[in-house]
Amino acid sequence: MVRVIVFHFTEKGRLPKLSREELINIRNRFLEVLRDYPDAHFNGTHVDENGMGFCDWEASSPEIVKEVLKKAPGSEPVDPVIVVKQVLL
Repeated sequence: MVRVIVFHFTEKGRLPKLSREELINIRNRFLEVLRDYPDAHFNGTHVDENGMGFCDWEASSPEIVKEVLKKAPGSEPVDPVIVVKQVLL
């Protein structure tokens, strides 16, 4: 397993402002899709007030995360998807 970060920092890649209900619907869709991907775990999304931020994943590869994203929200990431490793505790 690797830690995968999906960035949201360009105008096109930033997350739009969403209502609580919209966020719940997106989360439920992710949970539904992730049932078919036991090797992928979504740790959460972190953004600022402008929708700029990142999604944190653990998966067997970044390609698996991209595949989940194609199915759950329905589009590939616009900004970089990278594998990171922890260097400081």
